[in-house]
Amino acid sequence: MYDLFAQPLTVIPGIGAALEKRLAARGVRCLGDLLLHLPKDYLDDRCIQPVDRLTEGVSARICGRIVSRQARGYGRKRQVILTLADNSGQITLNFFHSGYMMTDARLCEGREISVRGIVERWRGNWQMNHPDWCVIEAFQPGFQPVYASLAGLGGKRICTLIRHVLTRVAAAESSLDHVLEDTWHLPSLGQALKRLHMPDTLDAEERAKALVRLKSEEVIVYLHLMREKKKQADCPALSLQGEQLSEQLLNSFPFPLTPAQQQVWGEISGDLQSGRRMHRLLQGDVGAGKTWVAALAMARVAGCGYQAALLAPTEVLAKQHADTLRELFAPFGLEVALLTGSTKAKLRREIIAGLRGNTLKLIVGTHALLTDDVVFHHLALALVDEQHRFGVRQRWALADKQHDDRNAIHLLGMTATPIPRTLALSLYGDMDLSMMHGMPPGRKPVETRVIAAHKMQPLADGMQRILDAGGRIYWIVPRIDEDEDGVSVDQRVDLLKGYFPAANVLGLHGRMKSQDKQTALEAFASGPCRIIVSTTVVEVGVDVPEAHLIVIEQAESYGLAQLHQLRGRVGRSSEQSYCMLIAGEQISETAMSRLKLMVHTHNGLELAEADLALRGGGDAVGTRQHGDAGFRLLNLAGDAGLIRQWFEALPDFAPDETMQRFWRPFAEATD
Repeated sequence: MYDLFAQPLTVIPGIGAALEKRLAARGVRCLGDLLLHLPKDYLDDRCIQPVDRLTEGVSARICGRIVSRQARGYGRKRQVILTLADNSGQITLNFFHSGYMMTDARLCEGREISVRGIVERWRGNWQMNHPDWCVIEAFQPGFQPVYASLAGLGGKRICTLIRHVLTRVAAAESSLDHVLEDTWHLPSLGQALKRLHMPDTLDAEERAKALVRLKSEEVIVYLHLMREKKKQADCPALSLQGEQLSEQLLNSFPFPLTPAQQQVWGEISGDLQSGRRMHRLLQGDVGAGKTWVAALAMARVAGCGYQAALLAPTEVLAKQHADTLRELFAPFGLEVALLTGSTKAKLRREIIAGLRGNTLKLIVGTHALLTDDVVFHHLALALVDEQHRFGVRQRWALADKQHDDRNAIHLLGMTATPIPRTLALSLYGDMDLSMMHGMPPGRKPVETRVIAAHKMQPLADGMQRILDAGGRIYWIVPRIDEDEDGVSVDQRVDLLKGYFPAANVLGLHGRMKSQDKQTALEAFASGPCRIIVSTTVVEVGVDVPEAHLIVIEQAESYGLAQLHQLRGRVGRSSEQSYCMLIAGEQISETAMSRLKLMVHTHNGLELAEADLALRGGGDAVGTRQHGDAGFRLLNLAGDAGLIRQWFEALPDFAPDETMQRFWRPFAEATD
């Protein structure tokens, strides 16, 4: 099965090198990737609607004969008008910017075609604007899948490509089929794909089972790999004790450690002194002071003469960590290097030489730290920040840069993403768990309000007051593109530029090039940009003390934990900050009650637990963005129950290499 899935897209007729490259840029690199582009909806095309029984404003499928074809206008704006007739009447079909249709032999008078579109009344006559169409011979009655556009391809073209792939893999088997069929009564992998892409029925239970079948395969492979890594963690490591630097650093802090920080530092200190490999996840609320605890761990390592490295998912976050650590370690004469993909070649060579020669003890970096040419003299501690943004293999990659075979490297993962404890134990069962509650002294809770979508003017007045006081503003929208449901980044950028022409409004989203994202974030953090419109790409790793307001549109579409994570982008100074949750016009009472929890609750873990109870998993690590944790189908929160099920009852099954390669993203890919 997986050998077939791994075949290149060019085996499909009609996909050449150029289209293959476009699809690869959107994460679709092989036949299996294409099959996991699942339908977003289905249309019931079993019934052909006669023209005399159409209903205005309702989508309908019609079959008929072309009685006339006309064109209006010239050039690219040329409009083609077809008149279609069946035994009961006629309907006009309008195609805009479609002059090429005048020479299409399939649309000549007398040919029979089938069309689907929204029916409208115009001057007493029926019409459809730009309906989907096909020749009558190509029409197949049944349930038609509806796909989101992909790499410039429309849903109809995607459907054709996927059906071609299904014919190639329909009879293939997965090695998990018998395990899941016999014990859990789930369909085979081939059956599940057919039910989702070419359903014989729209039975919700059948579709749900098919989706569970696909997700089960992914989570079983994930948990298998995680448990293999857990076995590797049970090994000797250096016992780090008898140094003075961590105590000196602790005494230099402007505030004493909070009780939560003291407890966590005690757990980490115990690990570092134990002589066994530390493999711990530190989960702390936004602004809880995790970086200071990480600095103490790095000081312990450097004080013993060894090296420590901190891995961050983005250049912005890596730079912020490097700046913070440099300020903390400067009084002790310790250099903190920064290595990212944009580091100049000469400086990169100097950093690598310092790591090899042990003249450089502390380093912060992005994925650039994981390349083969980065070799440490003796790395003793690897820290991974926002570690849920990395796949299993990636968050282990730094800790696998062993100096020798006798002593493993201590690993400390950190995350500000509030994840319910039960889910965290399932997801990160290969790690010990430390929980940090509370906030450092001097921070004020972010004042949170829920407002109606139509109250733009009062909101604009409040935004102007923030700007006049020298503050900066985040504006979060749920979508990147205009063709998706919800307001897009560009639409809001244009609107806010009209309201605040002097604020240098910029847009930010995950599909931008890394350098463009970096430039936009730097302009917002310390440059001329005072308002940034973004998707949830800013939910972690952006520290802008001047940001005193965040506005989140369609707030009910996010989980409470993710809203809390976004809210944590403001309130990072002693100034009062605000979070405005804009509710959608059609918000339900249940969704509104969820948002009101944000007004009164400022503890992220409490919100995550509340979401788990309210929504059966909530959105513990946020709506899946491209690259987050790298999962293909799993939503780590919405599928919390499924993850826990397999965590507690993982079958005696070892996935082979081909299966692991297919479900590779969670293990290797990240943003």
